[in-house]
Amino acid sequence: MFKKFQPIASSLAPNYTIWDVLIASKYLFLPWNWRKLQKGKDSRKLERKFCGYISSRWAISFDTGRSGLYAILKCFEIKDYDEVILQAFTTVALSNTIKWCGAKPVYIDIVKNTYNINPEKIEEKITDKTKAIIVQHTFGNSCEMDKIMEIVRKHNLYVIEDCAHSLGAEYQNKKLGTIGDAAFFSFGRDKVISAVAGGMVTTNNNELGEKIKEFRNQMSYPKKSLIIRQLFQPIVTFKALKLYYFFNLGKIIMYLSTKTGIITKAYSKKERKNKRPEDFPAKMPNALAEIVLHQMKLISKFNEHRINIAKLYQEKLFNNKNIILPKSTANSKNIFLWFTVLVENKKKLIKKARRKHIILGDWFPQAVGPIEVNLEKCDYKKGSCPVAEEVSLKCVNLPTHFRMDEGDVKGVVKVIKCHCEE
Repeated sequence: MFKKFQPIASSLAPNYTIWDVLIASKYLFLPWNWRKLQKGKDSRKLERKFCGYISSRWAISFDTGRSGLYAILKCFEIKDYDEVILQAFTTVALSNTIKWCGAKPVYIDIVKNTYNINPEKIEEKITDKTKAIIVQHTFGNSCEMDKIMEIVRKHNLYVIEDCAHSLGAEYQNKKLGTIGDAAFFSFGRDKVISAVAGGMVTTNNNELGEKIKEFRNQMSYPKKSLIIRQLFQPIVTFKALKLYYFFNLGKIIMYLSTKTGIITKAYSKKERKNKRPEDFPAKMPNALAEIVLHQMKLISKFNEHRINIAKLYQEKLFNNKNIILPKSTANSKNIFLWFTVLVENKKKLIKKARRKHIILGDWFPQAVGPIEVNLEKCDYKKGSCPVAEEVSLKCVNLPTHFRMDEGDVKGVVKVIKCHCEE
């Protein structure tokens, strides 16, 4: 009924179902549940479920993926003047977290159409100060882990997998998040599964797992006021998306909800300015853990749908010289959080698509995003990673989420082909 009023969007938290709305409503509007907003049994249930799904010995929950990364770095005793390697074409959440440990982020360029770190560039950046490398499985596509593991063993470095985009993806029949020394996942609003916020750390090292759990247990929960705002996100977004173009009512709801602070943004003002938030790091709230637990039941369905939608894009955009399609790593299972293409004049394409009620993704328009971030404060030097900088100017994310159908794909493809033929 409402389909004609909904945008075809790569973001705007597309994963939410009516069950997520009901879970959030239960905590917001039934007073006897307020005491379980922060502490409850669902965080532990989620950790057990996650261990089983990933096949890891340890899963430790946090309020965000970056809190999980912070715990890993601290438990690896990363400290002042140490260096941590990561790829360019990434988010300020990573560089901030490294710097909040006192260490220095060192950027490596990427492979153009896998969007992942280029293994051939790693060794030239390793010094006697290098202690760890973060490998980002971008958009659900695995890094070349064999090559990377060979390098890190040679130089005795810690390997941290950034699986924020890749829950359920695999490399050589192993789930991502089980190959390095430790990994972190995100349950942010536009991730593989979403509870607005939330994160998980996995490891198969018992000593490290104990250490991270003890470190986490010393943290506080986010304030109840923040959790309440986060719980409004699925309710507001679910309704706003259905009414998005109904006299623009949905757009107005989203704008006012964000402007008034009823719902939160993905990055706080402090984070965008490279400053540490007061409540960082923190434990995962029970209320959000229950939403993730529900979506974990759907993850195989979600990911298989994404893969099938990606195949449709591949078929319909294949052999177009003006479009560079993504390349999946050999011997891997790419879950295609988005289907990312490279085109010229992407800003024009994004504007043109919006006129057709299609909201394409722009992750990210510079080497370290989002766009408001000061690259110098991230220790990123312009020109140091030319491929990442080129890709950031050309990449467009096409939606693959479970609400997409073949008709939606045809609409997206038509806009892109029209743009590339001009």
